[in-house]
Amino acid sequence: VGGARSFLYDMRETQRMAKSQGGTAALLERVTQLAQPLALEMGLELWDVEYKKEGGMFVLRYTLDAPQGVDLDTCEAFSRAVEQKLDQADPIENSYRLEVQSAGLDRALKRPSDFERFLGARVEVGLYAPLGGSVEQAASLHFSVCDAPMPAAVKHFEARLEGYEPGLLTLTDDAGASFSLRQADAASVRLAVEW
Repeated sequence: VGGARSFLYDMRETQRMAKSQGGTAALLERVTQLAQPLALEMGLELWDVEYKKEGGMFVLRYTLDAPQGVDLDTCEAFSRAVEQKLDQADPIENSYRLEVQSAGLDRALKRPSDFERFLGARVEVGLYAPLGGSVEQAASLHFSVCDAPMPAAVKHFEARLEGYEPGLLTLTDDAGASFSLRQADAASVRLAVEW
């Protein structure tokens, strides 16, 4: 019952937000437009922008990248600059927490350009359901890093990103076997940190 009440509250909050602000997509577009010129001025790439509810509070999170990397001072400077723009434009009617972070070595891949940019890289994949439910040859695949003893039961593994078409990832396991995975089956795809 408590879960249902929470779900109804979240659903009502989402509906209210969609009505009052033209939806989350429009809000994300607006806060991205405010931040993009600042990122360019500072020599940064705006890697990702998220607006979501976490722990009962809304969070607006900017993720930055740069060829030389992004340190804490850069995040702080960007945070101060974008906060001024957000205060002037006031695009969010709810109270929220502003966060600025570096994309990091294990950055999430979400957009087509992210996947195309990192073709050939080793990625860490988290699935909604075990691999055996989404890849026919799952039982014959081999992963040195995974969360289950049987390949078909794997929900988390590392592989090499060999190809990308909209909605479809082509991956190679540790033995060199190639397989396809629908992007919709992946809860997350991140760059793997190789030691």
